[in-house]
Amino acid sequence: MNLKERNLNSKDADATRRERIEIPRVLYSELMKHAKSCLPNEACGLISGFKNKCMTFWPMKNIEPSPYSFAMDELEQEFVFNQMKNKKERFLAIYHSHPYGNALPSRDDIRYAEYSEVYYLIAAVEKETEDLKCYRIRNQKVTRVKIQLS
Repeated sequence: MNLKERNLNSKDADATRRERIEIPRVLYSELMKHAKSCLPNEACGLISGFKNKCMTFWPMKNIEPSPYSFAMDELEQEFVFNQMKNKKERFLAIYHSHPYGNALPSRDDIRYAEYSEVYYLIAAVEKETEDLKCYRIRNQKVTRVKIQLS
């Protein structure tokens, strides 16, 4: 996944829906810590779990480090997918950060969304502030999903 020239598409991103994703507070903390550790570049990773409950965070290396894009190594992804299978968890979400930006999907985030069945988590981070939002992106349409911290 390679995202370039980030442009926010806030019109579609403000949609709401009753669907929700559950994120344990420990996993939330891991995501934010990882995002901040990658500043000034975007962080990325995968999340596995059951149904709509996140269980395991898999931080990935951004192989094209930039404040405006991320890309994951295909071999690293394959390794993580095998680890998910071994844990009997399913691929639940893709996570990435927007350094110094909003937690809204950019046009490129929407254009390059490959998996309609997973959630897309976007962390907006700065040194002192943070925000995490979740979306479904299907056929270039964005639906906001409520996050429940547990």
